[in-house]
Amino acid sequence: MASLAKSFTLFILLFFASAVWPQSGSQISWSTDSESLPQNSIKSIAPDKYGFIWMTTENGLVRYDGRDFKIFDSGNTGIKNNRITYLRGSLKKDSIYTSTENTEDIILINHRRALKVDPKKHKAPWFDDPGKNNLLICEGIPSYFFGLPKRPYKIPLPGGDYYSIANDSVAHYDNKKNLLYKIKFHYEANKYFFVLGQKLFYLAPDGKYAAITERTVSSSQLKIKPGNDFQIYWNIVSEQVFLYSNENLYQLHADSGKLSEGLLIEKQDLKSANVWTIYFDSGSGIIYLGSIKKGLGIYKIKSFKTITPDKNHHPELFEIFYAIHPYNDSTAISSSGIFMDGNEIIRNLEFYTDKYDVAIDQNGDIWTSYFSLLHRYKKSDGFKKMEEWDFIDDISTIYVAKNGTIWMDLAKRRKNFGKLYHFKPDQKPEFIKQADLNTKINCITEDANGKIWLGTKNGLYFMDSVSGKPIAVAGSGNIKVRSIYFDSDQNLWFTSYEKGFLLYRNNKIYRFPTDKNGYLNASHCILEDHKGFFWISTNKGLFQVKRKSLLDYASSKMHAVYYQYYDKSFGFLTNEFNGGCQPCGTRLANGNFLFPSLNGVVVFNPDKISPILPNKNIFIDEIIVDEKNITTGKSIELNRNFERITFVVSSPYFGNQSNLNFEARLEGPDNQDWMAIKDHRSITFTKLRPGTYTLTIRKLNGFDSRYDYTKIKIIVPEAFWQTAWFQFLMITLIVLLIYAGYNFRLKFIRKRNILLEKTINDQTHDLKNTISTLRATKDSLHEQAEKTTKLMQYITHDIKTPLKFMSMASQMMYESDNSNPEELKENLKSIFTSSTQMYNFIDNLLEYTKAYTNNEVDTEEFSLYRIVEEKIALFQGIAQSQKTSIRNLIMKDTALVTNRQLFSIIIHNILDNAVKYTGNGSIIISAVSSPEKLEIVVKDTGVGMSEKTKRHYTALMENYENNESKKSAKLGLYIVIESLLILNGTIEFTSKENRGTTIRMSFRKIKP
Repeated sequence: MASLAKSFTLFILLFFASAVWPQSGSQISWSTDSESLPQNSIKSIAPDKYGFIWMTTENGLVRYDGRDFKIFDSGNTGIKNNRITYLRGSLKKDSIYTSTENTEDIILINHRRALKVDPKKHKAPWFDDPGKNNLLICEGIPSYFFGLPKRPYKIPLPGGDYYSIANDSVAHYDNKKNLLYKIKFHYEANKYFFVLGQKLFYLAPDGKYAAITERTVSSSQLKIKPGNDFQIYWNIVSEQVFLYSNENLYQLHADSGKLSEGLLIEKQDLKSANVWTIYFDSGSGIIYLGSIKKGLGIYKIKSFKTITPDKNHHPELFEIFYAIHPYNDSTAISSSGIFMDGNEIIRNLEFYTDKYDVAIDQNGDIWTSYFSLLHRYKKSDGFKKMEEWDFIDDISTIYVAKNGTIWMDLAKRRKNFGKLYHFKPDQKPEFIKQADLNTKINCITEDANGKIWLGTKNGLYFMDSVSGKPIAVAGSGNIKVRSIYFDSDQNLWFTSYEKGFLLYRNNKIYRFPTDKNGYLNASHCILEDHKGFFWISTNKGLFQVKRKSLLDYASSKMHAVYYQYYDKSFGFLTNEFNGGCQPCGTRLANGNFLFPSLNGVVVFNPDKISPILPNKNIFIDEIIVDEKNITTGKSIELNRNFERITFVVSSPYFGNQSNLNFEARLEGPDNQDWMAIKDHRSITFTKLRPGTYTLTIRKLNGFDSRYDYTKIKIIVPEAFWQTAWFQFLMITLIVLLIYAGYNFRLKFIRKRNILLEKTINDQTHDLKNTISTLRATKDSLHEQAEKTTKLMQYITHDIKTPLKFMSMASQMMYESDNSNPEELKENLKSIFTSSTQMYNFIDNLLEYTKAYTNNEVDTEEFSLYRIVEEKIALFQGIAQSQKTSIRNLIMKDTALVTNRQLFSIIIHNILDNAVKYTGNGSIIISAVSSPEKLEIVVKDTGVGMSEKTKRHYTALMENYENNESKKSAKLGLYIVIESLLILNGTIEFTSKENRGTTIRMSFRKIKP
């Protein structure tokens, strides 16, 4: 029910739309002061040399470019009043004249502008003084001054000669007022005279006319019979004559003294509209009507016709059409069984169909479908009977191939997959399934070689000649194909619902630029005429484009494509054409094209279409700088402090304004690439940097997709400080100042250098001393840092052994049952001894620190035997635990003079190492004294040293400061070597692996 209600509503809307816009003819569209005219009384209309249309009104002179009205009045021309009379003059010479009321001011239309001119410098015959004879100078027909029907009458001609009519005679004078001839001629009124084709005619209200020449007056009769509304319209500027009679408007043509009439407007009441002046632009098919009360009327001769059902004869028909198929050379049939020619519906078979497909086989039988039902109407019985086959699934398209095979696609409703079938149109067809597809087929066609092509919801396919299976065209999977067309060169073109129309050639898909409004994105159908133009239907109108331009674009030979757009103002009843059907459009043998639409079938013959192309020149009509108009020219110079400049562009064009598209580019210090000029037809720039610019404006001028250009130079002057001469002057001045300053400075420096040299010499000496001091300080700081690091190493090393022994004694106490008092006592003694040793170590370390912090090492005499005994006591417990004996063989009276603390550290570390590496053995300490030195020997039976280790420590002792290997030396011997160096001692190593080590230390004897 909802679907039925929507269809009924659509029917009612279309019915009333058809009633408002009758198909019998076009309507006159009127523009008044509500549509930008200054006033509603138009007395005269004429074109100028550049294609603009000019009109005179009671409130100024108007120029029309097809879209906008530009007004010239007292505000911008200097005329005294705005009541403008008639247009006279020559458009070919670009000199059209008019005047204000009572000829107060004369206005010249030249170079697209209206200028007030001096009458003394512009002698025009139209403004001569009537004189005592009250001469009437022709202004065209009709005129306000025909009140006296036979008033002396002068008709100036463009070449300067003129006719003088008076007293039932006609005289012809040349441009120097010499009489050429004079002939008697009886007439009723001046308003029946006009000049056409350089000949003077007189047309009476009864249709009889006379052609007046030098020697003869030839009379004849028009083919039409004039009515009571007889009226002649003579436009002297455009040199056109019109006849209005019986509500029809005719244009009169002259050939060899004979008049003929051509019908322009049929059944329009121009009398009641008070039409006063007429101009017909034959190139665009537009008739301009100037009314005394209704303003400007525009009547477009329709190039297209729309066939709709006549409700009186076919009340059962809807206006919505889809598939249309040629039936013969001059007739087409729709999918619903409606036969039509180029003018009307001639027969209705009332097929039972869903309207989306129609095909005619080689027998002349017609095939259609209604959802899942396939129908055949046979030619043999006049298409009266219907055969039917039900396939359950919907039939999406039907196509008859050149070999007679019929192809069709079955698709489940609202499901995107199809089943391709083919059959022969026999009495009992056998339907053969060809393939399954994962998409619905919208259209089927074939190329010149008979290869079948499929347009689907998911791209383009072709039938493989070997396997017979559909093969997808690469890159087309996301394109919803609506129709396919092969041109005469077998290029494949196809339309889509979202991506416009496309070309498939050489295994590549080409896309094309869309139109200004994007209407081509939803393209339905392509038909080609014999001149090489494509006609493409869409949801928003019809487009015409040159096929060669498209191929050149695809080959990158050009970078733009011109599309000619037609909307319903050209004769459609709606802009919405229909697609998604097969066939989507039809070309008949007689040249007519038929496209289905939402309101009827649009019919036209491309050969009879005269497209209105935007091929007029581009003009920069106005230049507005900071809200002030300035004179236009090839170049302009601006005030450098300007804020805003606007260029208003125009080009006379009287077709659909979507076909006229301007682009602009600015080149200069501030560049702007090509940009579209919007509907306001102006482009604005603000705050341009100083420099010279070129503004280029272009538009496509027609089907060859070539551009028209116009350019203007813009100069933004520099401030005086930005000019080249000023910059050069400043650079020169700066160079001179630098040179003068340099010389002055050079003299000053020379004087100062003498003083500085002395000062520098003094300061250099002081600086050297300072550097020496700094270097010494640096070395001292480095030495102190190294000493601090060593101190931390020593602390760790010296405390390690007592702590280890205390740990061992504590462990033994913890693990024993403490039942043996002697053992417990012994362990406590060991802990006490180790604690005492740690105290002594710390005390020695403090002394060691003092030794390092002082620049000089204190010396004293002390008992060598006693200090060795003290050290033996420290290690005795550990040695006994390792079953190692320590013996002191030094004589008790042996004394040594040196730093006691450092020597104690040396002995401590040597004994520590001996105890560590000797087990179940002995350690013997002895001393040998000589007059020069005292040699102390420590000999153990431990593990000994390798040759590599001995060489390492020997080299360390010999070159300690520069030896990098000291960083890897064992800490104990490292401390021993460093301390010995401080005490000026030496050390030697004698050792073999597993046979013990002997260390000999020598100290020079000094006095205490």
